[in-house]
Amino acid sequence: MTILDRPPPEWKRPTTPCNVKLQVLINQEGRSTIGGEKLGRIENTHFDHRPALEARKFDTEAWDTIPPANDPTHIEAITVEQHDRRTNGPGGTKRITTRGSDTGERARTRRIARGHAEHKATMTAKGSDEPRPSPAKPKRKIGGRSSFPKRKVRRFG
Repeated sequence: MTILDRPPPEWKRPTTPCNVKLQVLINQEGRSTIGGEKLGRIENTHFDHRPALEARKFDTEAWDTIPPANDPTHIEAITVEQHDRRTNGPGGTKRITTRGSDTGERARTRRIARGHAEHKATMTAKGSDEPRPSPAKPKRKIGGRSSFPKRKVRRFG
């Protein structure tokens, strides 16, 4: 049994069965977990995984997340607007930042993991005779203050 920090890229989220959705609605008594307002019609209701599936650990033997993806105790029924705010961050359609949202945290985790992998590759190349990986940004000479050519100074005497 191997436990991974996050689901592998080839794992696809299983669809949430109707009996799980119904159990979530019964557990919440038809109210949203954010603010406690009534959910209304099923078309205006989204089912949100808490914690997000990307943030869960993964069991390779069971080929599912820990806790399982369709566990009703880790799914919340919320309105479409609340789900959009929680997934994409505050601000409606024009978002300044996604920090604190599920999407922003997922991107941040990927960015940190990519930087760490590059760092490890650089450090292993330093210790061995292998050539170092080329930098992401090529080095270049820093120019002067102005792009105009300098004037020659005439001295008398």
